Amino acid sequence: MTRAKAIVVFVVMTILIVMGTTFAFVSLDHGELGLYDYKAYPRTISLGLDMKGGVYAVFEANTDETKNLSSRMDGTVEQLSTMLYNKGYTEAQVSRVGDDRIRVEVPDVSDPETLFTLIGTPSKLEFRKEGKGETFTPEGLKVTGKNLEDAYVSMDDGSYVVALQFDSTGTKKFADATSELQGKALNIWINDEWVMGPTVNSVITNGKAIITSSEWANDYDAASAVVTQLLAGAFDVQLRLVESREISATLGENALSTSLIIGAVAIALILILMVLLYRLLGVASGIALIYYIITYVFILSVFPWVQLTLAGIAGVLISIGMAVDANVIIFSRIKDEYRSGTGEISIQTAVKSGFKKSISAIMDGNVTTLLGCLIMYFLGTSAIKSFALTLGIGIIISIFTALVVTRLLVSSFLTFNRDNPKLYNLYNKEKEEGVKATAQDEEVAE
Repeated sequence: MTRAKAIVVFVVMTILIVMGTTFAFVSLDHGELGLYDYKAYPRTISLGLDMKGGVYAVFEANTDETKNLSSRMDGTVEQLSTMLYNKGYTEAQVSRVGDDRIRVEVPDVSDPETLFTLIGTPSKLEFRKEGKGETFTPEGLKVTGKNLEDAYVSMDDGSYVVALQFDSTGTKKFADATSELQGKALNIWINDEWVMGPTVNSVITNGKAIITSSEWANDYDAASAVVTQLLAGAFDVQLRLVESREISATLGENALSTSLIIGAVAIALILILMVLLYRLLGVASGIALIYYIITYVFILSVFPWVQLTLAGIAGVLISIGMAVDANVIIFSRIKDEYRSGTGEISIQTAVKSGFKKSISAIMDGNVTTLLGCLIMYFLGTSAIKSFALTLGIGIIISIFTALVVTRLLVSSFLTFNRDNPKLYNLYNKEKEEGVKATAQDEEVAE
């Protein structure tokens, strides 16, 4: 690497670190510098229930009908997730627990009782020919909630509408119903109570319909309430609340503050120790570690499906340790190469050989851990999934920083000084003895 390229590397790395640090700690509010309400990206990290506070609940399915229970439970989990998202609970986590239970975690909830009642109230959704006050007939039932794949609030001609999406079976039934009832009302019933009777304006054959009403044309909350009713009636199983708990944010805030302090102290000690043990190599690893942390925090803030929990913090801290361990493996191999080489071996040769020979050890350890993370993520509980996800993300970043960023920085340092092994805390017995012998010969000659 030439000196010009090395300078470019240092400049680019400095710019990235300064920008990353600035955007991590500086927020811009009220249109400052042309930006509107920019939040430092660590503040946008999605926090889990144990960090942010909120509620969790466990619902049990009515297992009187055991036919296809597993698939119906999976469908209910998906429908429940959609309903909560449409209600504005974008950070809600819904997962199966055992064969017949569903766990719901919703951070930052102000009215948990309403949420529990909404989810746990059994609902039966039907699209019928009969209107309010009319007697049900078997042929009057056109479509049921089991055929409703999704419902959500949408916009049409500047007004809010309730959009419906049916599955393949529901699409055919809905097409037949709209063909029969064109110009008439297709009534919506929930728990045998009439909710509304929108008029069919045209035959709908693609399984997608919209419901318009003056009641919610300009009111998103009203439209969202209708969507919630429809989705609650579309659950594949009936649910009842068996356990619930409110979690204070105080515990999470204290844990987060403590973890940040411990993490900052640990990172500072690691940086000092690496510099003492490896000198310029340690400086390179320190810069790479800072780059690693900034990248890691940025990724946590960008992807909303990554929630930071107490277990997730443990994964973050362990991944930082593995990132440092990768650098230690590389530097130890470099020292071994320089120490065991002949008297003619150069620092640059030792560095090149050390990086090359450490790749297999780093990849083997990290890939094995990644496989473990995948197993934990797909088979574990929500806490274990959070741990596995943060650890897995950290491992992927650490591989990149160790094998690319650290190597780039070390090569840049060598451009300016490749002849002084003491700057890299390297020692070669044969070379040192050769230098001493040369010095003694010069003294004798004098």
